[in-house]
Amino acid sequence: MNALPQWTELAEKRGLDPLGMQNSGVALYQSLVPGISNVTLRMRYYGFYCWLSDAYARHEGSTDFEDWKRWVRRAEALYALVSSVQGGETGVGGIDWANNRLLRGEAEIDFIEAASTDPNVNRYLRQSMGVFGGAYYSQMVETGLFIEGDHGIPKATAARGITAAGAFRDAIGPQVEALLIAKIRSARVTREELSFLGSIAPSRIQEDSPEREIYEQVLFPVGDSVTVSGQSRHSTLLLLLRAADALGSRPDPDDIRWFLFHSADLDLPEALERQRLRWEAYQSHDLFQLAAAGLLGWAIALVSEVEGGLELGEIGAEVEFRLRSSDSVIADRTWKEFRGDLHADDDDYQNWSDTLSARRHPAEDKVWEALRLIAALHGRIHRRSELAAEIAQNFPLDGHARSIRTELAWFDNQEGRPVAELVSDYLVRRIVRRHSWVAMQKFRRQKDYTFLFEARDGRIAHRSDYLPVATTPRLAPAVQFLADIHLVGPDGPTIRGHELLGLNP
Repeated sequence: MNALPQWTELAEKRGLDPLGMQNSGVALYQSLVPGISNVTLRMRYYGFYCWLSDAYARHEGSTDFEDWKRWVRRAEALYALVSSVQGGETGVGGIDWANNRLLRGEAEIDFIEAASTDPNVNRYLRQSMGVFGGAYYSQMVETGLFIEGDHGIPKATAARGITAAGAFRDAIGPQVEALLIAKIRSARVTREELSFLGSIAPSRIQEDSPEREIYEQVLFPVGDSVTVSGQSRHSTLLLLLRAADALGSRPDPDDIRWFLFHSADLDLPEALERQRLRWEAYQSHDLFQLAAAGLLGWAIALVSEVEGGLELGEIGAEVEFRLRSSDSVIADRTWKEFRGDLHADDDDYQNWSDTLSARRHPAEDKVWEALRLIAALHGRIHRRSELAAEIAQNFPLDGHARSIRTELAWFDNQEGRPVAELVSDYLVRRIVRRHSWVAMQKFRRQKDYTFLFEARDGRIAHRSDYLPVATTPRLAPAVQFLADIHLVGPDGPTIRGHELLGLNP
């Protein structure tokens, strides 16, 4: 199985980030992999959209935005049909629609209606501007491939974008290009024509081709004009190649996260070590928000046990009682002592994380794992001045945002209190009340009702359970991009991948 989402349609996700902590981590990982997102799933779309823009200027030229939208939507629907006929193509927008449409056995497929924006018909994708507008455009602006042109119509940039368009054009050849343009215009295509168009599919980037080289230059920019974000993307992708080399495989996103978290002793060049440290700071924060969410899950479980719920004071008292009942020795020690007695190794962090995110464990059974994870992170940052400095640089203390830095600052000020008393206070003040505040902000600003519990007559009543989840820092698409341009294979980096690392295969 691959870890990539399959493009069917975008949908608004509600009720995530119940403590408002995930956003802090998202802001950091966005700067670690700029130009790739969790919904940009195949590298070749970058060249395809550059070609699509250039072909529109060459063969259509209308300044009416609706004409451009129609052009994009028909092209995407056709791309999905071609990919479906090829088989085995992942990460393609509208692929479910295309698979179902081909099951009809039509001699000629008319996709005019499916590519329209009419909400009353079976469309390949709901989003008005398709996959391009919903996912790729912003990232292609980031990589210097697209800008907003006259009349608000996006266009490929004069330098890099047009170069990518030309590389895609040369790769598919004049006959395929001519047919592709004709089929976008007519929005009708036969199965034979779909097969003939097979060279445009996402997996058909040729290993020894100018097209592949252009994509590599986009992902790994070099030279004096490289932006800060471009250098960050370059460094992260080199770290992914390092992980693939160390693991001897195409790395799984979770493997990469732990590789970068546990590898402070790697002999990395200075620039890569700085980037690895930023990833460690991200992972530390994500582990903390996972632990905090585990405490939220326990609070919800506690109020669900009592019909009508519990008052805040009753929640705190129950938390303190149960912690002392389950382990009175630790519960009565100070937080500083608890933290100092923990000697977590690499496997402990991963085991605690796995337990917290697993459905098979009741919320109450995860509490000590959550507390040990928080304490271990607290100790790790105290011992590692460079990690503490990186966290301080990326997570501010002011404002409404919550992060590992704001929370551990609170623990620093309370570390002389007994564990049971401190955790009871923390859970009520900074977990239960925090969720109420976050959910209220979403309700007021977005009209999303995301409360996991409700206040009724001064009591907190259960509404919905919550399972802690880690954030998804763009690693699966990034690895797929490396595979698409033949830098990573099943056994790790390819020959060209090793060349980029300066290693011998």
